Amino acid sequence: MPDIHVLDGGLRVVIETLPHTHSVSISCTVCVGSGHEDDSQSGMAHFIEHLLFKGTPRRPNPKILIETIEGVGGMIDAYTNVESTVYSVKVANIHLARAIDVLADMLQHPNMSAIDVEKERRVILEEISTTADSPAELVHLLADTALWGEQPLGRDIAGSEATVGGFNRDALYAFYQNAYTRANLVISVAGNIDSADVLRLIGEAFADMPAGTPAVILPTKPAQIGPKVALQHDDSEQVHFCISMLGLGMDDPDRRAMLVFDAVVGGNSTSRLFQEIREERALAYTIGSYSREYRDAGKWVVSASVDTDAIVETVTAVMTVLRDVKARGLTEEELTQVKEQVKGGILLSLEDTMSVASRNGSHMLRYGRIIPVEAVISEVEVLTLADITRVAQRVLQPQHLHLTMIGPVTDTADVATQLHL
Repeated sequence: MPDIHVLDGGLRVVIETLPHTHSVSISCTVCVGSGHEDDSQSGMAHFIEHLLFKGTPRRPNPKILIETIEGVGGMIDAYTNVESTVYSVKVANIHLARAIDVLADMLQHPNMSAIDVEKERRVILEEISTTADSPAELVHLLADTALWGEQPLGRDIAGSEATVGGFNRDALYAFYQNAYTRANLVISVAGNIDSADVLRLIGEAFADMPAGTPAVILPTKPAQIGPKVALQHDDSEQVHFCISMLGLGMDDPDRRAMLVFDAVVGGNSTSRLFQEIREERALAYTIGSYSREYRDAGKWVVSASVDTDAIVETVTAVMTVLRDVKARGLTEEELTQVKEQVKGGILLSLEDTMSVASRNGSHMLRYGRIIPVEAVISEVEVLTLADITRVAQRVLQPQHLHLTMIGPVTDTADVATQLHL
């Protein structure tokens, strides 16, 4: 089990020793994401993530900063989501001190010059434009807007051209100062390490970070009423679509049953949707589903891309599968098989030091503790057919059902008639 330490100012440190490895991974999870932004701030957390790679007084440009890690064979990366911004480094364990020093330098002493702001503004606007030019990506953003409306869960984490174009250096720096504090930071370390060494290095490296106060995520507003169809017309050869509906939140007692439900319906190539749409009907190259848990809400989404003349048949077939799952549930054979799939997937996902560090950091931020893998496996093992049926009936509700499409579609009447559960 990992060791958990709370340092001065509320800085949380999670250390898991994995003596069989030669690497060490460090995940710095900052409790700030798109869910902490009001309308005018949309995209700020993501913008700051970019700026922290532009350099510090000690490492004055991105090349020097990144070479400090990549030059010893390591990897450095970052991403922003709804609830947090995560900076991660993986190196050989002999470079532990270097990795901690680089992350501490980035998070505490970014240059964030006006020149860097303008450079990254152009980069992020290009990122937004690239997504807009990719229907396969854009349809998921439009599906979020259809489901959640104008609130953080319904917006692009990168922001919009209007918000990103309007940020100035002072506003970005003020947002950074408010969020990047000891009270909002979890540092998770996993690998072939000595715990005492890790604590000493972190204590020294992060000494300049102010205490601050815990960030408060904005509450999620009710989802948009459905069933509804949202269409963005373009001249591409295929129709990209998402069927989205409410899922379960991160504390929901049915969240393990949701894992199994998702796996059976669309989570892999043996799922009901893949077998029906790809293997039996040959309507799509691939089709799948995914679930996302947030602090006080969740979503479940089915997505695929098909020829224009196949969209009605595909949506009809998908909805038939969903209605059957809701009405009849699973078979005992399906439940047994998918339990093993889910358990195996969980265990295999933790083979790497970065996976362990990321999981521990995420759990500490979300739950204030690390949920043992064995506990998760046990919760999956005791699931019954009744549990999965209950989740299917909770999720498959028409009042929050949304179909979002991008493609050369002119009439949505035929697909709209299929949106019933």
